[in-house]
Amino acid sequence: MNRIYSRKIRRYIIACIMLVLSGFVSVAIKDNIDARNPEVSLPIINVTTGYTVIPTVNVPRAGYEWSFGSKTVRSPYVSSIDVPIVAYEAMPNAPILIGFTMPHTQLTLYESKGVMYDGKVMSSEEFKEKRYSMNTPKEDGIYVYKAVAQFDRGNIVHYFALNITSAHTIL
Repeated sequence: MNRIYSRKIRRYIIACIMLVLSGFVSVAIKDNIDARNPEVSLPIINVTTGYTVIPTVNVPRAGYEWSFGSKTVRSPYVSSIDVPIVAYEAMPNAPILIGFTMPHTQLTLYESKGVMYDGKVMSSEEFKEKRYSMNTPKEDGIYVYKAVAQFDRGNIVHYFALNITSAHTIL
């Protein structure tokens, strides 16, 4: 009877070890597949301001550094001049809400006055960090924003633009 009991215990231990081992192998395979095509695996950004929802395709990713297990994938960071940006109309002093499909640890938003040049929106000044409020400016004009998000596995940079107009607001 003692021998049967020890065999069962041995089988349970071997089954547990195999289960844990298969979990590690599955995670390693998934990380390897994700590292080969990181654009699909990275979190997606959502930007809204007031009643304006900016489609995700018009908030381009401008660089990232992301860890897939033991492998880190880096994309070169580009400036707002090199990224095609579409300016969306927004109301003055409206809150800017930025979310991701994965929880982030820190989000920093930078703002720059923008200009239209040759049908393309680009920043005309240095980006300044918006420290105390994530609201649109009160003055009319085009503004380019740079969102830098930190995650547990890396960081991502996005750009978007807003055309602030007070012509349609009712006071």
